[in-house]
Amino acid sequence: MKSPTILARPEGRIPMLRCCLCCYLIVFSAMLARGAEPFHVFAPSPPTNEIIQWMVTSQDSNVSFQRQSSLELPFTPSSLAWQQDHQRLIVSSGAKGVPTSATIQATASGGMRLIAKSSLDHPTGYTSIDRSGKFFLAANYRNGIIAAYRIQDSGQVGELTSSVVTPNTEAHCILTTPDNQFAYVPCVKNNNALFQFRFDATTGGLIPLEPFNADPPAMFGPRHAAFHPSLPIVYFSNEQQLGVSVYQIQEDGQLTDIQHAITLPRRSPFVQGKRGLHASDLVLTRDGKRLFVAVRDFVSDQDSIFTFDVNVEGKLSLVARFHVGDIPWKLDLSPDQKLLFVSETGDRRLSAYRIARNGELTEAAQLDWNLAARDLVVAP
Repeated sequence: MKSPTILARPEGRIPMLRCCLCCYLIVFSAMLARGAEPFHVFAPSPPTNEIIQWMVTSQDSNVSFQRQSSLELPFTPSSLAWQQDHQRLIVSSGAKGVPTSATIQATASGGMRLIAKSSLDHPTGYTSIDRSGKFFLAANYRNGIIAAYRIQDSGQVGELTSSVVTPNTEAHCILTTPDNQFAYVPCVKNNNALFQFRFDATTGGLIPLEPFNADPPAMFGPRHAAFHPSLPIVYFSNEQQLGVSVYQIQEDGQLTDIQHAITLPRRSPFVQGKRGLHASDLVLTRDGKRLFVAVRDFVSDQDSIFTFDVNVEGKLSLVARFHVGDIPWKLDLSPDQKLLFVSETGDRRLSAYRIARNGELTEAAQLDWNLAARDLVVAP
């Protein structure tokens, strides 16, 4: 009987393998800690009828932009809404021209593909997608029409499911609550109002509550909204008051104001048609602990981002102010919540600001994209 063959293990082979694996894990963990995972920024380019996509890389203190792709559309794009579950972008034509939407699929290779195009019943303005991802919502600034459309499984924007005309025009935003039961529409300037709806997540219906108007203080001009992730609280940037209002959401959807925080006092009373200081967008961190709001200065150089801390009750305290580029319009946060992106429309650029532990901002990078972009989407 032959003796069994015994294969000798090369001396040191397994320890060396383990060493290499440990080194790889250490390096990979360090890359993640530095925020090395790239993400994307999408923006409309009305002059070229395109959607443009940039890849953003953030490592250590370095932030870089790389233009990745562009997609030409058969209409002039205006507003963007991101359908997270399907990694889709729904683009609409805004208030001008024939009301149209297009659904764009973000591809695995980092590109974009047009998968659907639809005619809409009404012009759009601000747009969003409900929490179920099944309905496309739009608020029109000029005529006060609030509309909901069903999103088909293919991604195409389909039938109109609800349409309501608000008593006041200059409707600036529509978002559903985190539980998808209610929606709010703020109106700015002399149309100062805050309309309240019950949202039917099965039919896409928008049903006015009674009372319909939460009746904000005179000349506050609520503009955009952000919801607290765990408290029944909603925040509105106030275009004319230059601050943020905090409202508690009651069980029946009615709003009760609990705080009005100021960024800058107005230098003079608001006059219709006269440019001056106007607050624009706001954004809340995913953990609900910090809020940023932008104030635009159309006649001077007071353009700023204001940082608020959010306490356990959802109330705000002002902690920092940072001067930014001309006319900050749209805000968004990076997926890791460490960068604030600001579309500075007067300078036609996108700026990234690093967020310190204390909420203060420092310049991280600038992209001279030559766009006065009033909308953008940051997506992983």
